[in-house]
Amino acid sequence: MIKNLRNIIYLLLIVSFIFLITSIYFSNENIKKTNKIRSTFKGPDEIANLLLLKNNTNDIIQYTDEIQEFKEKKKKYKFFELLESNK
Repeated sequence: MIKNLRNIIYLLLIVSFIFLITSIYFSNENIKKTNKIRSTFKGPDEIANLLLLKNNTNDIIQYTDEIQEFKEKKKKYKFFELLESNK
């Protein structure tokens, strides 16, 4: 009984979500806003006139040997050496 009720609630939530989304999407207010934004869109002609900035990111990454330092400082376990010595 509880499973059926839960499934009905889920179904109602999904249907109401889809209904609300489609009603908002197809509303006249949203269509007007979309058309207004599309009318103010700057085309490729205006985009081509934008200034280009000089690239100043050359050699910004500094590579270090932290991995090698970590491997050298890491405690070395002798477990596998003990297994090999027992053979």
